Amino acid sequence: MKRLALVMFVLAAALEGAGCVGSLSDPDAFIDGGTIPKDAQTVFEERCATAGCHDDLTTAANLNLLSPGVQSRVSNVNASGVGCEARILVVPGDPSGSYLFDKILGTIGICGSRMPLLSILPDSDIEVIREWIIDLGGSGQATLDGG
Repeated sequence: MKRLALVMFVLAAALEGAGCVGSLSDPDAFIDGGTIPKDAQTVFEERCATAGCHDDLTTAANLNLLSPGVQSRVSNVNASGVGCEARILVVPGDPSGSYLFDKILGTIGICGSRMPLLSILPDSDIEVIREWIIDLGGSGQATLDGG
């Protein structure tokens, strides 16, 4: 019985070590730190739709990034910032032509401040938003999870 227990212990230890051969190069790109990739909705919820910003109650700059229907509220819609009303929040399929993306990047010429105000998005979150904007151009009906 002791021999069986020893064999099971050694086998379990070997399997545990073999199960984690490497590490993630960018764990921030995943919701749970490793297995579920983030989507645009998750980035908006975590980084933009916080209390006092772009949630469904506050809607700073008239921009709600929390409630369902975000893509219809931002696609081919003019920005509301003074002096930037001619800019389109999201040009489906074109991140470089999308004012929302310029605000995230802090591109020269934006009205107001880079977003989010108190931090800079990690590159992985910026890439999620860039891909979402590109996906919106495919059918014009992309969802926040890129589908």
